[in-house]
Amino acid sequence: METRVALVTGGTYGIGRAITLALARENFAVVAFGNQPAQGQETSRLAREEGLEPTILDGDVSARSDVERIVAEAARLYGRIDVLCNNAAIRIEGNLLETEEQTWDRIMAVNLKGVYLVTRAVLPHMICRQAGVVITTGSTSGYGSKNLIAYATAKGALAAFTMSLALDHAKDHVRAVLVVPGFTLTGMTEHSAPERLAAMAERSVAGRVGLPKDIANAVAFLASEKAATISGAILEVGGMHGQMTGLGPPRSTKS
Repeated sequence: METRVALVTGGTYGIGRAITLALARENFAVVAFGNQPAQGQETSRLAREEGLEPTILDGDVSARSDVERIVAEAARLYGRIDVLCNNAAIRIEGNLLETEEQTWDRIMAVNLKGVYLVTRAVLPHMICRQAGVVITTGSTSGYGSKNLIAYATAKGALAAFTMSLALDHAKDHVRAVLVVPGFTLTGMTEHSAPERLAAMAERSVAGRVGLPKDIANAVAFLASEKAATISGAILEVGGMHGQMTGLGPPRSTKS
């Protein structure tokens, strides 16, 4: 059986790092890239501890030249790209009046244009093989979120992007799926107040906050042949809309 190849953007930190390691454990040849070399080095170290060898590259998803270089390198190394995980994102707080134009443009460049650039570069490789899956990381903020208008807008657009991609390329046997994490303990959220973390854990059906591995496990399933008929879908993992037990006060454990 040929080794399948996965490209993971933002694949050296947080959810992206968890995806990189999860796919490598499933015997994918993984090419992961981010724009912080120290994070890439740490990802390589963690991978080596498990006997895994993902390829780690540096690049900016919002820079077309970087994207084309990395996709070309992945194709050179492995001759194919079977799975694309669009995970790279930045989050900057602010309502509309607080969000300066340069901030808006930067968030859109990474969180939305980056998905366009990488997918556009990878898609011909999948069409050529008449197989592939594009798995994009969304956010429950994409349904609308207080004080995150730019981030929420970019994440919300990914649903339309995923659905359209799935419809346009079903004939090419290319799948597209949006994974929507609920509250997940990552670099974006790990500094949350302890009481907020406790409240989220109390409301969760799992009895704890979401972890990067939860998202990675879902991605690994979607990347597998077990998910061969899943396309144009939105999968919430730990989100308030499907996986949480209530929006009211945390459950009381007192008798």
